[in-house]
This record gives sequence, C-alpha cells and structure tokens, in this order.
Amino acid sequence: MRAAAMVFLAALACLRPAAGAPVWPGKGWAWRSPEELGLSRAKLDALRDLVGGRGCVVRGGAMAYAWGDQSQSADVASAVKPVISTLLLMAVQEGKLRGVDAPVADFEPGLRALNAGKDARITWRHLASQTSGYGLAEAPGAAWAYNDSALALYFDTLMGKVFTGPADEALQRRLSEPLGFEDRCTFDAFGRSDRLGRLALSVRDFARFGLFILRGGKWQGKQLLRPSLLRMSLESPVPAALPRTGGVEAPMLPGQRSLGGGKDQTPTGPGCYSFNWWINRIDAAGRRLYRDLPPDLILASGHGGVRNLWIVPSLDLIVSWNDADVRDHDDSPANPNTRANQAARLIAQSVVGPVAKPAAPPRTHVSIQGGQWRINGATTCPGAPAQGLLLNVRMVNATFEDRNRRGWEREAETKTDAFISRIPEYVAGGVRAFTLNLQGGAPGYEGARNSAYEPDGALRPEYLRRVERVIAACDRAGAVVILGCFYQRQDQRLRDEAAVRRAVVEVAGRLKRLGSGNVLLEIANEYGHGGFDHPILRSADGQVELMQAARAACPGLLVSTSGQGDGAQAEPVAAASDFILIHLNGTPTSAITHKVAALRRYGKPIVCNEDDKVGEAGAEALSACVMAGASWGLMAEKVNQRHPFHFGGVADDPAVYARLHALTAPGGHGEALRRGEVGEGSRAGRHPPSPSS
Repeated sequence: MRAAAMVFLAALACLRPAAGAPVWPGKGWAWRSPEELGLSRAKLDALRDLVGGRGCVVRGGAMAYAWGDQSQSADVASAVKPVISTLLLMAVQEGKLRGVDAPVADFEPGLRALNAGKDARITWRHLASQTSGYGLAEAPGAAWAYNDSALALYFDTLMGKVFTGPADEALQRRLSEPLGFEDRCTFDAFGRSDRLGRLALSVRDFARFGLFILRGGKWQGKQLLRPSLLRMSLESPVPAALPRTGGVEAPMLPGQRSLGGGKDQTPTGPGCYSFNWWINRIDAAGRRLYRDLPPDLILASGHGGVRNLWIVPSLDLIVSWNDADVRDHDDSPANPNTRANQAARLIAQSVVGPVAKPAAPPRTHVSIQGGQWRINGATTCPGAPAQGLLLNVRMVNATFEDRNRRGWEREAETKTDAFISRIPEYVAGGVRAFTLNLQGGAPGYEGARNSAYEPDGALRPEYLRRVERVIAACDRAGAVVILGCFYQRQDQRLRDEAAVRRAVVEVAGRLKRLGSGNVLLEIANEYGHGGFDHPILRSADGQVELMQAARAACPGLLVSTSGQGDGAQAEPVAAASDFILIHLNGTPTSAITHKVAALRRYGKPIVCNEDDKVGEAGAEALSACVMAGASWGLMAEKVNQRHPFHFGGVADDPAVYARLHALTAPGGHGEALRRGEVGEGSRAGRHPPSPSS
C-alpha cells in the first residue's frame, strides 16, 4: 500500500508538460491517429461500444479518437464538483480567501449560530471533501456524507460571496476563455430557476479541462493555477477509516437548496476522494477504486459514471464522455465486473505503446507553371504522353459516413483504412491525384447523412480527421488531393447560405493551418445540379464568390469548382478558377477533343476529375483526354463509390489502369500513342459512353 501511495505522489509531482514542445489544442484540437499516439484502435472501438453516448480520447495533448456529437453541450451532473473546487483554488490564489482551511462562516455568517455553533467550524476543505456535516448531526470532519445540500452551500457562497458576481462570469474568466472552450459552457445547464450550478459543457471541452489538470495547472505556456495548490487538492484524501454519517438530520440555513440529490448518497469515498476528485487510492477494506488503472488516476464522475472525465497522468491520457451507459461507478471497488470497471480495463488496455514523434512536415507541394502541373517543382510524368498533366481517380467515398446507418463509425474507419493501404499501389499505377469530398458522393442509395459540417457550417472533427489522414497518406506517397466542399443532396445539412460561406472559409483556414501543400480545393461537385438547394451553389456568381472567400482565407491555395457531365464550364467560373474542372460523364469520347479545345482560350490547366466510362471505353477516353492536353479522372462508380465501397488498387479497372500506366511512363505505349497507334477507337467514337451516374 505504501509503494502504491509513493507511485501516486510521484505521478502527481510530475503533473507538468513533458520535455520538449508540448502539444496544445488551439481553436480546435490537433488530431493524430490512435496508432501514432500508441493506442489500440480496436480497444477504443470496444470502449465506444461499451460506453455509448458520446466521448473522446486525448493523448499527448492531441485528439486520438471520438464518437458521437463532440459539440453537444449538456449537464455533467456531479462531475461539476472538481470544477467548483478548481475555482476555489483560484480564489485562494487570487487572495479572495485566506486558504482552504478558512471558515466558510467568514462569508456566510448565518453558519455561526446554526446548530449551537457546530456549523461555524465548517471550512472550505470540509465542503470540498464531503465531510462538512452540514444538515447532519455530525461535527465538521467527523463523518463522510456525499451531500448535495452542502454542495449547494459551497457553490452559492463561493460564487455569490467570494467572487461576488454571476457564476458564469467566474467560469468564463478563469476557465472557459483561458482554455479556449469551443462550445457552450454554463452553470445554468437547466436554466436559472432549476439548480443553478449544474454545469453544461461538451465532452471535448471537458477534455480541455482535463488537459489543464494533467499539465499541472498550465495552459499554452501560462501558469493559470499554482502547482502547489493543485497538488494539495489531489494529495488530501478523505481518511479511509472515516465513518459514514449516521443520517440524523440537523437544521440548515433558511431556504437551503440542493444541487441535485440528498445528503447521504453513497458510502464509497473515504480513502478515494480528495477535493471533489475521485482518486485511485485504497478504501478501508483495502480495495482500490479502479484496480486495472494506475494509482495516479484522477476522475470526475457524475450520475454513477454516465458523465465522466478520466485523467491518467502516467499514461498521458484523458477520456471524456457523457450520456454513457455506465451507472455503477460507486460499486466498482467491491465488484470487478461493473460496467465502469470494464470501461477502466479497456482504457488501460488501449495503451499499447509510447506516443510517437509528431509526423514530419508536409513534403508534397503541387503548383502550376506555364500551364503544366508540377509536384515539388518537377513537371509531372516527365517524358511521357501525360507530361504536365494530373491524372486522377475519384475516391470521394473513401471518407464516407452515414450517420443514419447503425455502426457507421466503425465502418467509416475501416473503409478509410482500406483506401489508405492502397494509395501507394494507385500511385505506382500512374495516379497523381485523388478527388475527395467533405460531403462524399452518391453511395448507390438515397437518404445518407454524410457531411463534414455542423448545420452552422462549422467543421466536424471526427469527419475531418479521416480526411486529414488521407491527405497525410497522399503527402507521403507524393500524390495530390482534389478536395471538394459540397455535394448535391447533402448541402441541405447546412441551414443557410451563411453556413455555406462559413464552411468554405473554415475548410480553407484548416488547410492553411495544416500547411498541406498537396491539396487543391473544389468548391462544389457539379455546381448548378438540381440536387443543390442553396442558391449560392447553383449559380456561377455564387461559385466565384466562394472561390474568392477560400483564397482570402488561405492565400496561395489553388481553387476551382466542377461543372456537370457535358465537359463545359461557364465563362465567369472559368475566368475565376486557377484551373478548369470539368466532368465528362455524359460526353461521348469522340467529343472530348472539341470540349477541351473550347476551354483552351483561358490558358489554364484543364482537369476532368470525373468520367464514369470504364474498361476499354474508359481507357479510350483517357487517351483522348491526354492527346487533347487535358488531365482525366476515372470514376469507377460501381466499385469505388457505391456502398459498401471497394478499394482494390489497379484491380479496380485493369484496362484503365494499364492505359494509365502506359501514358504516365516514358516510352513504350506512350510513344505509340504519340505516333497515333494507340487509342484510335476513342477518336473514331467506337465505344459509346457508359450511362451517367
């Protein structure tokens, strides 16, 4: 037992950023894959499935995993208690209190005469440790009682008489604003008439609070809370041998309210509770709170585990969840099979290695020079028929999700993993760019809920994380990403045109912060399509406005937007685009040369990034495009785009990929094409186009 205590104290003594440059969230969290952070994705999947609700996992200061709506702000119940005690410590630090052992009666004089002076001896430490005896017969410090009437006294006196202002003002000034909370945060979770002091915040913002505690009261290099105060609050457990209250009630102040429950809610606590934090120590029966997690675990828990914040300093790990299917936290010391203990085991098992060094800076940069595409300054496909072109494949559903489908989270991750594993093979086969879309593409059925945006246009981190994993994988492979913002029949997920504008600015701003030089931006897939509801996505002028907004948010970003399947582009859009995007689904192969020639007057690279012709017909269309001096893009719609999606490398379409390889390699079939010996069928219109999707 003494050895375990030493481990706990040593871990707490090291509550500070690791050596080197620590990772901090900015406006949003930095995302890294579980594997990069030494975590098992399979164990995190199992944790998500066991817990339910919504939650997130942070390691090394970066977001590794999330499930459910990260922005939803909701009551955290008793998990608010450590937040209140943190504000207590800040009041001490600011000199508003003489110390945690000062009498509460200094600010609430009514306690001096209550119960013959018994309650005059209540200190702030007693309130933070659930040993005040308030409303009960015991003297302060004499018994344990998980007491929500005492908690209300604690909250009301601290906020109203120590900070002397609205509770939310203290919360915003000392925690929400300095830590950069992203979502609604308030002590009015249910409104001022219903238990003021109940805290509403999102799981990702609760994780920020957890990181603040984990880093020893420091944030972004600024010490917001003295480490000595924080350590004191975590090293002052209620004595394990302290008895539970006898339950005999005593008078309270007139009009005394409760913050939620009664005055004696659980026997669990003595030995494992310190300044409203649950700590992984030993109770009077010699049982650890959570035997499968390290002794330095710090936990905020509400409703028996429904709303939890787990902090494990020795693992540099934070887990935050809400609305979980876990309600048996109080039984965990006695029963190793509680759902809370099962979750704790999965948390422990998820850590399989150290945090890897951050990924290397981006190394692939796409540019246009003299009307030709260049990657890292070198013309693409030198000495080949496709020299200076950007031959591509449409993979918009490589990051697809459908939140209307059961088990969508696991399916989404699995499919993204499958695509990423094949990227090197596609590149070796001649692909130089992949088209993605933040609202995916038609999956072969209607009604999918697939969008990277919240209704107000804010980006959804869990979707963006998959997209950024693909961007990073393409960067490593020397490939380009054509990233689309909007897809027909999905723009309805955005509530209005202001949200559409915000979405574009947020995407461009995100690309700027990532520094990804291998990304081209496509505003809309086939703007003007009847499946778009918002007028700005149906007009050429709207597209021009959005392109300008993207460039303003990310100077140097190359931006365009794609027309429909007729191979044409409107004058205002072509003039405003950095490169001209066309689709050729409905265009006969025999008409490709004419379509490309009509756009040459703009003096910009012409890129088809969607043609549904496959097999020999696709190979002929590819040859025709290359001979006309335009880049071509395969849409293997039945293979790559229809659910359940398949990514098989060059086996997706052997005829197209064989031609693609020939046209991107110097000599061989490429020389034959230049002599007119390959692709005659395309020029003769021998193969009709496939039906448009």
